[in-house]
Amino acid sequence: MASVIECKRAVLPNGLTVLFQPMKHASSMGVGVFLKQGSLAETSSEHGYFHFLEHMLFKDTEHRTSKEIAESIERVGGILNGSTGREYTQYYVVAIKDQAELAFDILSDMLFRPLFRDEDIRTEKGVIMEEMRSYEDAPDDFVYDYYFRNIFGKSPYGRDIIGTKKSVTGVSEKSIRSFFEKHYFPKNMVISVSGNFTWEKILDLTNKYFSFENPKGKNPTELIIPAPKKSYSKHLERRKIEQFHIMLGVNGNKRDYRTVTVTQLISTILGGGMASRLFQNIREKEGLCYSIYSFPSYYKTTGLFSISSATSKEKAARCVELILKELESITKFGFSKSELADAKSNQMGSIAIGYELPENRMNNIGLQEIYYGKYFSLEDRMKSIKSVTLEEINETAKQLFDLKKVHLSCVGDMTESQFAKIPVQFGG
Repeated sequence: MASVIECKRAVLPNGLTVLFQPMKHASSMGVGVFLKQGSLAETSSEHGYFHFLEHMLFKDTEHRTSKEIAESIERVGGILNGSTGREYTQYYVVAIKDQAELAFDILSDMLFRPLFRDEDIRTEKGVIMEEMRSYEDAPDDFVYDYYFRNIFGKSPYGRDIIGTKKSVTGVSEKSIRSFFEKHYFPKNMVISVSGNFTWEKILDLTNKYFSFENPKGKNPTELIIPAPKKSYSKHLERRKIEQFHIMLGVNGNKRDYRTVTVTQLISTILGGGMASRLFQNIREKEGLCYSIYSFPSYYKTTGLFSISSATSKEKAARCVELILKELESITKFGFSKSELADAKSNQMGSIAIGYELPENRMNNIGLQEIYYGKYFSLEDRMKSIKSVTLEEINETAKQLFDLKKVHLSCVGDMTESQFAKIPVQFGG
């Protein structure tokens, strides 16, 4: 097994890190470029710039128009996309393996030869404004950003990745080019590839298309945002909509390989699927909601454990009450041996299925490099999951589900007096 899933790693003379995981017999491939920074690295005057820049890099380059970029990938049935996170930014191509050189060529052109024309900047401002409006009009999207703003306050963790209307309209050719030059250089990037290739071919393609000079003396900035103080409080955004959207947050942990392993098991048992406690006890038995699930969020200095649900305003208080009772039960009585065993088999199965896709492997090795600086193989991950004890998972759950530290952000058609009756006690 180890020889099949090994990860090759090299650093080019210009500082670019190259990762490759072979997948024999795969017909498709994944090629991704990760920038080691995301929205947390923005200053207050640059709010939303990483996201704006992600959009701009799909515009015209020295060699291609934006239409030619799109056509070249779609012509071969491939996918070209990007995403902006708080701690990294990604651009990737998924296509048939015969198009590897095209993928390298396109990504190289986008990331190192953008034109930043004034007319493109003006156009993209309008596009991003429409994107903002789409979030505002979709309460299930809006509640997520609303929740982060409320729980993290003025910390960079609480800022919307997309920016604000003021910051976006203030972007100029000079400001976005300066921002690009500050962050986009080889030493600040990781290229991650998975597919049916040889290591030698990947190195040849990387050297051919990504051997750009790294500016002299330019190194990635190790930006550590101080762990923010979380606000354990209640917030309501009143809107005349049919469903009532709930985001309930409790304590979380910063990203650590072992912590991630244990917390993912907790989330699987609590709200990871149709067999989870929350789904069975609140949706199936009580019929209180349509959707309910939990998910952990991990960052370098902080983390969250969140529970999301959509219900009616008449059922919202009871829904929250039962969520809190479920958390309280876990802190008092813990999980059972059978729950832990099922969660382990669920996680191992999910990871194994994901390994069948080159795109997933490309993402996996790239993110492990960014977050851990090392590679954990499929075998390593399976061993780590198997080694989690009942005592360990129950102790972690007690630390997470301290009911004196509960945050509630909601969006829906409810008065403040009605909202005040939702049973959440705040002691921290």
